[in-house]
Amino acid sequence: MHLFTKITYLLLCFSIVACSEGPTVVFPLAKQGLLSGAISQDASSALIGSIHHGGSYWDLQKKERLFNWNHESGKMSSIRATAISKDGSKALTAVEDNLVLWSTTTGKYEQFWQADDRILSIAVNASGNRALMGLRNGTVSYFDLDRGMAINNFKHFAEVRKVALSKDGKIGISASDDKTVKVFDLNKGSEIHTKSMSNQIKTIAISDSGTLVFATAQREDSIIWDISADKIIHNKHNRVTNYTSADFSDNERTLSLGTFTGAIIRLDVKTGEQVNKWQAKPRQAYGSAASKSIIDIVDNDKTVSALTSDGMFEVFE
Repeated sequence: MHLFTKITYLLLCFSIVACSEGPTVVFPLAKQGLLSGAISQDASSALIGSIHHGGSYWDLQKKERLFNWNHESGKMSSIRATAISKDGSKALTAVEDNLVLWSTTTGKYEQFWQADDRILSIAVNASGNRALMGLRNGTVSYFDLDRGMAINNFKHFAEVRKVALSKDGKIGISASDDKTVKVFDLNKGSEIHTKSMSNQIKTIAISDSGTLVFATAQREDSIIWDISADKIIHNKHNRVTNYTSADFSDNERTLSLGTFTGAIIRLDVKTGEQVNKWQAKPRQAYGSAASKSIIDIVDNDKTVSALTSDGMFEVFE
């Protein structure tokens, strides 16, 4: 390549902040695709519900499947909601209205419960003794996993598609088809904020400190919300992009967003501007395994890890 052409190319890359690049690590966790999946906070492990092979728990550093987890002996469960505690010691899987707590150390199930309706989303606190569940009937249930009972129930007017917890487990958030995102003080058992948006809300995230919330309405607006001051920091239109997952970095300086097309966009929280963009690599170029929607994402400051709908784990630097 001519020297002038090389220089022009490099300047072009720098002028758009970051060139779109692919993953540095790629390996499959499922033969075809995923119904659900969760990456641990330190990105060392993952829990998946695969389309054909039920649930499994993985050591991502060794690229090794540690446990197969299903709700019925001898059957492959359709696990549609998963969560890993922030200390990595416990995991939750949901099939319809059934919830199972697992030990990530022994691989054995510890508790089994039945919710009031189908469980659409779950989040678990740091130590694995409290869970927040979003149900089909519009209930957000804050659940004591030790005693097997609800501590508090909150209500939406439609299905609760997503829930999330702050790192200390004191603040919970929920997103619903009723076009609202709600914020709860779980210690007090009270709803402290409600934000209405222009369409159904299926993707949210909360920062570890519990002060920042991301929410996106389907094919409409996306917001970064400082809930400590009840102030919208950024409000952006996303008529074309459909965000499917989100995570604030550990230092809360960036926000990584996964999309339906496999693009990963990293934003500066202060400015709202894009600082990185990557593209997930699909299992194959065409066919049913070509889907690469990002179903879970973890931003660890220096790297971003993602699970794709076609069953791949990928890391971006």
